[in-house]
Amino acid sequence: MTNINEKLINLPGYLKSWVTTFNGGLGLFCIIFLIFLPFLSTNLSFLKYFLPHLTLAMIFAIFAASWDLLTGISGQISFGHAIFFGVAGYLCAYLISYQNYPVWLAILIGTLGATLFGLLIGVPCLRLKGPYLALGTLAFSLILLKLFLQGSLAHIFFGSEGISALPKLSKNPIIEYFIVFIFLIISLIVLLQISKSKLGTIFKSIRDDETGADASGINTTRYKVLAFMISSFFAGLAGTFYALYNTAVNPAGNFGIVISFFAILMASLGGLTTITGATLGAFFFIFLEYALIEIGVINIGAFTFDVGLWKFAIFSIVLIVVVRFADRGILRPTLERLKDLWDVLLGR
Repeated sequence: MTNINEKLINLPGYLKSWVTTFNGGLGLFCIIFLIFLPFLSTNLSFLKYFLPHLTLAMIFAIFAASWDLLTGISGQISFGHAIFFGVAGYLCAYLISYQNYPVWLAILIGTLGATLFGLLIGVPCLRLKGPYLALGTLAFSLILLKLFLQGSLAHIFFGSEGISALPKLSKNPIIEYFIVFIFLIISLIVLLQISKSKLGTIFKSIRDDETGADASGINTTRYKVLAFMISSFFAGLAGTFYALYNTAVNPAGNFGIVISFFAILMASLGGLTTITGATLGAFFFIFLEYALIEIGVINIGAFTFDVGLWKFAIFSIVLIVVVRFADRGILRPTLERLKDLWDVLLGR
């Protein structure tokens, strides 16, 4: 209790010192920018088209950060992170549409349902490591997708059609934007504190040398399951917001392999093990997708090339290039160079 009181007393000084650092100043600038951005334009087309993309970017930022905690911080490689994303979205949609639950109660239950799935997936995958763990999580994702499409669950959730006519978080796009923004900030604060805490140190020790961590007395089984549960909680939160953002859920759009691929690409673009890098990667990815769709059709001689239809191929090439030539991501080294330039300008 005394330790907590000391931290609260020193909080103003800590915030002041954090803001004066490059990362802190940049983080504060991004927060202020996102707060005032909806009010910088009175253009209705901005509110109708651009602002929803920002909201979507923030939803996927939470999702990508949750994957980074599990894989980047804890070293538990997951290719099936869409399980938690989809389960939460479906559970939230089902409770709202067929049980008449209030939206926020459905969001809470959906998120907790994803956390339970994190426990259920984490336990059987404990003995798997590296590529085998990645394939195991991918297998669970494919099994669940097939169940929703053509198994017994298809009769409950209407197969490929899913559940539609869901309410949005708010009919006002600005209010919806700020609801997601608040949860993004809270999620990032919690995830960053976890990564810097004693728990985060244990996660990193398991990632770097699981045998050594086990030999030093750390219950690796317990902490690996805990990593799955924490990660699935935030992935589930993003999944419920995504369901309400689209006002619908369906197996391909919520459980599909491409959703897991998005999280991997976003975190890889920003730089693994940073949490904030995954967030920046999510914004970069969403607006890259938006730009590719806006480019539309390109005519090259006798050939017609629809850039929007080839976006997944382009994303795949980007991921291959990043993994091969920039294993620390693209945005993270860029920010480090900007930090060095900032220090030079300040004479540090």
